[in-house]
Amino acid sequence: MSKSGIIFSSLCFCALSLLLLSCSSAGDKTPDNPLSSSSPATSPANVQDETGPPPDVVQASAEQLELRAGSTADATVRLKIANGYHINGNPASKFQIATALDVSQGAGITAIKTTYPPSITKKFSFADEPITVYEGEAVIKQTLRAEASAQKGTQTLRGKLKVQPCDDHVCYPPRTLEVSLPVNVN
Repeated sequence: MSKSGIIFSSLCFCALSLLLLSCSSAGDKTPDNPLSSSSPATSPANVQDETGPPPDVVQASAEQLELRAGSTADATVRLKIANGYHINGNPASKFQIATALDVSQGAGITAIKTTYPPSITKKFSFADEPITVYEGEAVIKQTLRAEASAQKGTQTLRGKLKVQPCDDHVCYPPRTLEVSLPVNVN
């Protein structure tokens, strides 16, 4: 074989080796691989993309509110969090997704302020620092204002509650729960 043939064969072998090496490492799930689903750069809260907890790990319900036309009052949204799970507080810790309630307007009724309960601070294996969470039960207060001309009677405001359920080892993808807030304007 000629000298140029040997050089060409050596270059082809090196190129093929590099190609095989890069293909085999592209699927690695190591912290050094920026494409890894567990990389701190892409998932600081160690979010799992598996099935996660059951759909009812967090339940939200609202009590009927009696609201006088031309005044304000607080609606109560009660969260029940299954044993062994927690959701992030509001305000949330660094890199966490806060629990957040967004309530739509009704006929002459406006949501003006959301008050979140105090959270607890706990250390978990998936986070370097302690984080703020809600466990067990949490109560969110939603201040509503009825215009003086608000239609009297019962109506239902729609709310969306964004939560990120976690257990003691991992946080799961955030989810949005539908919440109905019954309001009786009198």
